[in-house]
Amino acid sequence: MSDHSAIGIDADSKTLVVARHGTKGSARIANSASAIGKWLSSVPAKSRIGVEATNRHHELVVRAAQKAGHAVFLLNPRDIKHYAKGVACRGKTDSGDAQVIARYIAREADNLHEHIARSPEQERLHVLLQQRDSLVRNKATLHLSLGTDAAESAIFGPIFSGLKGAIAMLDREIQHVCRSGEQRDLYRRIMTIPGVGPTVAAFVTHHITRWPLANSDAWVACTGLDPRPNESGARIGRRRLSKRGNAGLRQILYMAAMGLTRCKGGKPLYAAIRDRGHSSTASFNILARKLARIAWGVFKSGRDFDPSMLKVGQACFQQA
Repeated sequence: MSDHSAIGIDADSKTLVVARHGTKGSARIANSASAIGKWLSSVPAKSRIGVEATNRHHELVVRAAQKAGHAVFLLNPRDIKHYAKGVACRGKTDSGDAQVIARYIAREADNLHEHIARSPEQERLHVLLQQRDSLVRNKATLHLSLGTDAAESAIFGPIFSGLKGAIAMLDREIQHVCRSGEQRDLYRRIMTIPGVGPTVAAFVTHHITRWPLANSDAWVACTGLDPRPNESGARIGRRRLSKRGNAGLRQILYMAAMGLTRCKGGKPLYAAIRDRGHSSTASFNILARKLARIAWGVFKSGRDFDPSMLKVGQACFQQA
């Protein structure tokens, strides 16, 4: 356990609730640059500050705290929820959430990775990908709630056309950023992988260069496509995806896996996986994980995709 001051922040669009481990109560400040700057002037030097990842409400305080020289940890809300249950919290309030985050940072910060600020180019691409993901999810929600034929109706047709047009405009802007940015060569090389188009390549390029990852296992963990062990004693339970990584990246890789099955090199690999008794969904997840590892190989090697990588994967599944 560290001697650094541990601080927890519960953020929303208008306010920040701040708690310091070892002290009672909390303080509420405005989620604005001036209020955050004034608060940070009273924070002990080199403190450890934990903030739950929100939509974008956390970003102002994260940037300001890092600029002030503090160690910032961006936390998964699900982890904090389970931690609160684990320490027998009896209720949920903004103040209580901030206290739990502060306690979590005090106990676990030595085992966590500090948040790494995005470069201006990464920030621009992050916003574009986030906007695209939001539009795609809302379009799918409208299809489910209004009916699949709603897009053809006189009432709702213009809404779907507008969403489709906005997504297409974002795709063009994303491709422009990737083709003209510092990772343009990697972006081109990622697109040499079967089943990977411009949008998938943009997601992969952005996320695979986002953090200093040690190996392909760490990269697969970032996608959330890693299988989670489920064993106890002699019992070996069914493994499920951890889903710990970025949901948008995981979904786009899944779609790429579906596209791979329509490619010449991907069809035999998909068939070999299905022959082992996997369902179609599980097979697509396995293929998505395979694509992630192939992308890592392209990233680390500095070379275009080697088609023999798919043949090796097919042989492994046939021999297993």
